[in-house]
Amino acid sequence: MIGLEFFKGLPLEYESFLINKYSSVLTTCKYIEINHPGENFHYILVKKENKLVELLIFSINGNAAKCYNKLVLIDQSIIVAFVQMVFEEFRSVKNVEIAASYNSYSLNKSFLVSHANDFVLSLPFTLNAYFQELGTQTRRHLKNYKSRLTRDFPQALFVTKSKNEIDRESVERIIQLNIDRMVHKGIIPGKTDTDKEKYYNYALHYGYVTYIEIENTIVAGCIAVILNKTLFLMVVAHDDQFSKYNVGQLAILNLIEQSIEMHLLEMHFLWGENDYKLRLLAKPKPIFSYQVYRSYSLDFVVSYAKAFASRVKIQVRQSKYAKPIRDAVKSYRKKKLRT
Repeated sequence: MIGLEFFKGLPLEYESFLINKYSSVLTTCKYIEINHPGENFHYILVKKENKLVELLIFSINGNAAKCYNKLVLIDQSIIVAFVQMVFEEFRSVKNVEIAASYNSYSLNKSFLVSHANDFVLSLPFTLNAYFQELGTQTRRHLKNYKSRLTRDFPQALFVTKSKNEIDRESVERIIQLNIDRMVHKGIIPGKTDTDKEKYYNYALHYGYVTYIEIENTIVAGCIAVILNKTLFLMVVAHDDQFSKYNVGQLAILNLIEQSIEMHLLEMHFLWGENDYKLRLLAKPKPIFSYQVYRSYSLDFVVSYAKAFASRVKIQVRQSKYAKPIRDAVKSYRKKKLRT
């Protein structure tokens, strides 16, 4: 028999439990506090035989609740009990968002909002074992890229920093490279100047940054987080002037090498479909997001229709038949974003 206890605020004193239980970059008090300031936070302790087994964090905004346990595995029975308690404690709440769950659920009065993939690399025990698992062509290309880089730029440095060693300038430079890269590709950047401060503040607690530096300038880099033997790649970027050396993948490869040397177990590339993730042996791991409603109301019907239309739109946009349209849009955005 499980018991649920309801509290207001963020469970700062349970940070270690969250890390050990979920090993999720998105499910720590520090991440939530930095990225969702000013929210009306609450949490529920789930106990079995007086032992804490789950901890769910959520916020209330008007008539909606949002769960912040993301990239986690939580049993459906716990989610059902959690949603029921939210509805009981907050009579004005009409719906609860359950986002980025590794479990798929079949919940009453709910619907699937989105389905994506995290890409996860199971790290071997040795660097040699990893290189042997890589495809022959990938292994050869990576070796050639690194040889060319060190030949043309013998002063190139591979730098690694963690937690309070990380400086603000490095984080800001890597994120700016990411923004510039998106503009160059004709894609609206997913990050802004505001994000630079957030990434830096989070990196000070759990961060791990690697980058390639040439003549005191970062030309490629990764911003990652390490939690409980698991690494999460949050940002990767490179300077387009060094694209012929594939410095972006060399930075990732350096991060993989460091992770293996630290005897980490997994590396999460997170969501986003990119060929390089598969070439580097990451495997897709499905993640699901849901809306759970109090009743089959008009709001439920409208939200369901919008979610369904959004999923269809994404499928059409990602299909091979839409590639000419995607290319035309990117070309237009390149011109517009560069002006």
